[in-house]
Amino acid sequence: MDTGTLVGLITLILMLVFMGIVIWTFLLHRPADFERTARLPLQEDDPIEPPAIRKRP
Repeated sequence: MDTGTLVGLITLILMLVFMGIVIWTFLLHRPADFERTARLPLQEDDPIEPPAIRKRP
């Protein structure tokens, strides 16, 4: 096996891995998860309570 064939096989394997990741991410996950995640930056946070001030005895 020469270098060109080896590089071609590695390229093919990496392309198949990339396509597998894309299919697994976008087609096999529920769209509701993406909708909820997309709205996350627009949601208001819970109000932050100021830290309790301790008095020294």
